[in-house]
Amino acid sequence: MNQVSQANKLIELSREVFIRKSERIYKQEVFRLKNQPKFRSLTKRETEILTLIASDLNSSEIAEKLFISKHTVEQHRKNIYKKLKIRSIPQLFQYALAFDLV
Repeated sequence: MNQVSQANKLIELSREVFIRKSERIYKQEVFRLKNQPKFRSLTKRETEILTLIASDLNSSEIAEKLFISKHTVEQHRKNIYKKLKIRSIPQLFQYALAFDLV
């Protein structure tokens, strides 16, 4: 394979990667704009806990880090899920990504 064809192949591959990343960023921005009112309904503490959950901490670890009880963390978690109308960690992580919490 000569240098010109290698360069063309590299350009095409780069273009495909750029398109995929652009599409992902666009979808994330659409999600962010659509869900901004729900996200803004979270308290500062709920946003902090959402960030820690998305950072892969469990309720006990969050409680220890924030000097609150595990029960309090669980209640905040329930409130977050209710306010954002979500039911899973992947959905929660989607918010964390869209709102630059991780």
